[in-house]
Amino acid sequence: MSRFTFQFFSPIILFLLIILDGQITHLLTGLSSGTWVPVSHLFLIFLMYSVTQHRPSYIIILAAILGAIYDSYYLGIYGIATLLFPLIALFVYNIQITIFTNRWTRLFTTIIIVTAFEVFSAIIMTVFGFAHLNFINFVVYQLAPTLLLNIILAAGLQFPLEIFYRLKKSHARYN
Repeated sequence: MSRFTFQFFSPIILFLLIILDGQITHLLTGLSSGTWVPVSHLFLIFLMYSVTQHRPSYIIILAAILGAIYDSYYLGIYGIATLLFPLIALFVYNIQITIFTNRWTRLFTTIIIVTAFEVFSAIIMTVFGFAHLNFINFVVYQLAPTLLLNIILAAGLQFPLEIFYRLKKSHARYN
């Protein structure tokens, strides 16, 4: 796929992934009768790979717009994902040479960005009085299942995403 094609399809794919994330989260939370809340972050996994195909300004603006959609659809509070998604995209963009060195660094980066999003969004909601946070319960019932789910998703999707985003060992990012 050409860079232009990626610029056209990336917003559509990422938007659909936001919706798919919600459905996966709802399904898995229902299966555990609401005890565990594993939050799917396919959006963040694909955003990490999308950074390789776009200019930083494009991916940051796209992340902000999709963050506003995420805020309105899932959180009901504007500003949390609108702030965190572009910051995550900027973080990934700035260290992409390291991230795309091998599969392990991509997996660890997934752990870092999912943890950062979950923890920072919980902290922001607590600081502004939108939620009460019991940190132990948050870690045990939401963060741990979320990380487990997203590690499985990231590991399972690495090879298909490498093909889709044309990541090869001979690519300039690896040198």
